[in-house]
Amino acid sequence: MSGRTQIWAEFATGSLVLAAARALRDLGHRELSAFTPYPIPELEEVLELPRPRLLLALVLAGACLGGGLAFLIIWWTAVVSYPLNVGGRPLNSFVTDIPILFESAVLGAAATAFAATLGLSGLPRLHHPLDAISGFERSSLDRFWLGVVFDQEVDPDLPGALQELGALRVHRGEAAP
Repeated sequence: MSGRTQIWAEFATGSLVLAAARALRDLGHRELSAFTPYPIPELEEVLELPRPRLLLALVLAGACLGGGLAFLIIWWTAVVSYPLNVGGRPLNSFVTDIPILFESAVLGAAATAFAATLGLSGLPRLHHPLDAISGFERSSLDRFWLGVVFDQEVDPDLPGALQELGALRVHRGEAAP
């Protein structure tokens, strides 16, 4: 059996989970994660969470696709499918199409950003292994959970240290590879 284990500790308050995260960081633990019922900016700093990056190139591609598709439909309609000579203007008048192209580009960018956000975050996820922990459902109400991946051979007393830091209970599981 591998020495790497994941431990999840339940805390009653945000200040306790923040203090425990700082203590674990000071002990050298780098693989920390947390679930809290509300955002705690100081905890984000302690966990060294990277700022979320929206894939701008993907959103730009969605905007270009939306605008390009709208231009293609307008061009096809005005030039090929139903050409009308109105006041001697050209069949393909780009200037009159600008509002529709802009709105279609915005729609394409928004739809791409929405789909990318869902896809990259793994949603919709109907079941997560942490859901099997008794009491974990309270993480959206009034409980704070701190997870740490550690090596049992290097630091076998970590569960006891978490209890000393104020954990209500500690749940042990296997670490992800």
